Amino acid sequence: MKTETRPFILQTILLSIFFVSLSALPALAQSSGDYNKVEFYGGYSYNRVQPNTKSATAFGSTFENCSSAATDILGKNFQTFFCQRHGYNGFDTSIAYNFNRYFGVKANVTGHFKTIPFTDTFDGTAETNTVTEHIYNFLGGVQMKDNSKTARFKPFAHALVGVARNSRKEVETSPIPLDNFTNRSKVTSFAMKLGGGLDVRLNRRFDLRLIEFDYNPIFTRDYIVSGNPFDVIHTKAKTAHNFTIGFGIAFH
Repeated sequence: MKTETRPFILQTILLSIFFVSLSALPALAQSSGDYNKVEFYGGYSYNRVQPNTKSATAFGSTFENCSSAATDILGKNFQTFFCQRHGYNGFDTSIAYNFNRYFGVKANVTGHFKTIPFTDTFDGTAETNTVTEHIYNFLGGVQMKDNSKTARFKPFAHALVGVARNSRKEVETSPIPLDNFTNRSKVTSFAMKLGGGLDVRLNRRFDLRLIEFDYNPIFTRDYIVSGNPFDVIHTKAKTAHNFTIGFGIAFH
């Protein structure tokens, strides 16, 4: 996504939150005894992560990570980390405060993790890159849900914004001593989470979240990869259009 489109996205989100808030005002007088005032959630989350790297500059040259020229530099197998989606396992937690039966505000923290080894051969020598990546989202926004204490099925939708923290470690091992090193990078970027799901009432205190599905774009900023003994790598980033699905337990 181009940089100039980001203000438009932010304005659209803020306007949506504003109008949703206005529509909820008439119901604020509803008795809090009819609905759950506070809700906590915790569960499993699976994330289909899109690579956030577009190009890299090192050793006096710049190359596109998914180009054929980069294959000779990265290796065919390792290159897939920068060019293909991968599945990450993790958690999803949140707390929501409800102003009435249908409208509330929500704070959300998620974490997704992956470790993948890639082995490629260069001039007859096998080298392995083991990548460990952690992605955390810290988000807040609004939620629309039937928070009735007696409703059996409780569909919900939310719009959240905040930041994502992405940290990555790449450990390269090789029979050649100089080719054994560890690259590290960290970057904090603007992120969003748009989606919803369905809860089913189990009893007075607990709901089962059958499914939650979210679009989780991360507008990754350019970042630096350090640790390579030969040069610092400057990375040109791109937006990662990630999608998550999960389930868990909500309690009041």
